[in-house]
Amino acid sequence: MITIKEFLAYMRSKYLNHCAYLWGASGQIVGKTTPDEIIKLESTSNKPKINARRVLAFVGKMVEYGYNLGLAQFFDCSGYIIDGLTHFKLFYGDTTADGLFNLGTSIGLNNAKPGDLVFKGSDTKKDHVGVYAGNGLCYECKGRDDGVVMSNLSDWKYAAHYTWFDNLKLSRKLKVTNDSKDSMQGPDVVNVQKALCSHGFPCKVTGTFTTNTKDAVTKFQKTANLSVVSYGVVAKKTAEALGIQWTK
Repeated sequence: MITIKEFLAYMRSKYLNHCAYLWGASGQIVGKTTPDEIIKLESTSNKPKINARRVLAFVGKMVEYGYNLGLAQFFDCSGYIIDGLTHFKLFYGDTTADGLFNLGTSIGLNNAKPGDLVFKGSDTKKDHVGVYAGNGLCYECKGRDDGVVMSNLSDWKYAAHYTWFDNLKLSRKLKVTNDSKDSMQGPDVVNVQKALCSHGFPCKVTGTFTTNTKDAVTKFQKTANLSVVSYGVVAKKTAEALGIQWTK
């Protein structure tokens, strides 16, 4: 299983490689991205021409400072986070900062642990995301004038926890039962439901294995290309793909 140390080392590598910010970008190599491609991506931002000029100016500074444009990549704030998660198969798909927040369990900023995500915005919508690295420091793809930087935890307002690095265990097969009165319930169901959300497959965290949970499991299994006996059932292969240790 992937460790927090490995994940944070990957996120730090983007900081060390001087990765840059570009609206809607998800890992494009700076040295291979043309000005026209930069302008096209920024065309959907709030100030297309101004923002494109800011990105081009930042690239110009990278050249001036002698940074390796073959190692540097373009990201926006959520693209940076999702790139790291996708690299380790911790997350599938694409979403915004607000989407990432809604998939996690909201926690107080002071309760954040390394690997948790931190956010800026309002109570109703989060518009920026970073990752907490520990010791009061975070990594983020800050903006067009900064790229990937380190920031202080105190600069952020919200935090959310995910199951990616939790020591979760499962000792029984989970599925929808024929008798609704005898449905599978318990804290292990909660853990599976939270793990599904953490991996990008939202479902209701109720502690009861419902058809809603079954549908999320099926989508996860198919997206992750898992070869399983029965779709919608959580057994050893599915549990382990969700980062849960199978102990049966």
